[in-house]
Parts: sequence; structure tokens; C-alpha cells
Amino acid sequence: MILCAALVFALRPATAADYALVAHKGVQVNSLTKDEVRSIFLGDMTRWNDGKAIKFATLGEGRIHRAFMQEIVGKTPQQYLNYWRRKIFNGEALAPKTFATAGEQIGFVTTTSGAIGYISADDVSDSVKIISIK
Repeated sequence: MILCAALVFALRPATAADYALVAHKGVQVNSLTKDEVRSIFLGDMTRWNDGKAIKFATLGEGRIHRAFMQEIVGKTPQQYLNYWRRKIFNGEALAPKTFATAGEQIGFVTTTSGAIGYISADDVSDSVKIISIK
């Protein structure tokens, strides 16, 4: 019975309640609109209100990555990858930082001024600041 419940949880799609937008503790913003978050992860919004550079990071795969990409960025993971390949090929941008695990992403966000990323809500720690999405 426990195995069945775990399997159902693992196979169900993630939703906004399952992930958290996290930032470096020095980021002065407490909330962002969905459009602002989308602009950050598409590389269009590159500075915080105080002028500091935004350094965003993504997860490489998984249900949290899929849900965030589809619900916030408005792209499937493959569409997002293709979007960045075009930007890189055209010399418009460098590839975003991508991490395999939430722990790696938390490490980046914790130690990088201006950093922002997303992780499973279950992985949030007090080493990062949670940013709400309006």
C-alpha cells in the first residue's frame, strides 16, 4: 500500500504548491509577478530594482522543472532548451546555470549575490529567501 502511494505521488504532475522560488538572502524583493519571473528565466529581466545583476539558475529535469517551466515560463522543458540554444547560437546570451539537484541549486543561490532559482517546496531551507509569485 505504501509503495502504491509513493508511486502515485511520483507520477503525478507537480503544481505551484510543489515548488518554491528561492533567492539569495541579499535580494531585496519579497514577491514578483508571474510575468516578472518569466522575464527573468527567459533572460529579459537582468537586473533587480536596486541595479544588482540577476543570476538565475534552473533545474535540469524532473517534475518540479517541468511544472515550473510550463506554469511560470509557459514552455515545455524542450521548448525552453531550444529557446536558449537559439539565444546562445545567435550570440545573444550565455547558457543559464543548470543544476541536477535541489541541493546544488541551493548551494548556488546561497553563495551567489543576486541569485534566484526554484526547487521543490520540500527542499526549502533557511539558507535561502523565499520569493512569492503574485
